[in-house]
Amino acid sequence: MARKVLTFHSTSDRMVIDTGCFAFDSQCSHLTSGNHWGNCQFSTFVRPVYETECNGRTIPAGELFEFDMKAFTAMSDYVREAIRAMNRTVVVSEIRHHIRSHGQERKIVHGYIVTDTAERLIRVFQTTGSSVSGRILASVLPYVADLDTAQQAA
Repeated sequence: MARKVLTFHSTSDRMVIDTGCFAFDSQCSHLTSGNHWGNCQFSTFVRPVYETECNGRTIPAGELFEFDMKAFTAMSDYVREAIRAMNRTVVVSEIRHHIRSHGQERKIVHGYIVTDTAERLIRVFQTTGSSVSGRILASVLPYVADLDTAQQAA
């Protein structure tokens, strides 16, 4: 089985999702696998540390990994090192939404979903202790990963 199919509101371009967090649900326009830059998901392919070839050039080991990971500015060292240790090309999805408080916009990162290049789930990192983040990650997971084949990815 593949990922869960998106459905959209008939009067807007937002997808239908019910995580229990109104702010997240109202901002979520699209969830997918692979490269994506959206309101509630940023995801990209991340090359392993040992990969050194890019566009016909040889790059020092680790530089392509660091380049791919540069966009994840809120990621903890623990999560970054766990992804580095996977030692293969993966897709990393940051699941987040934004809130405005006292005139300042703030990004809330709920966690990271890591899949292999065939969309099979490898690991979920919840980055807050909040049950809301847990519900959001659980709700988003079927749109980002093929859960039926997840056991084969590990």
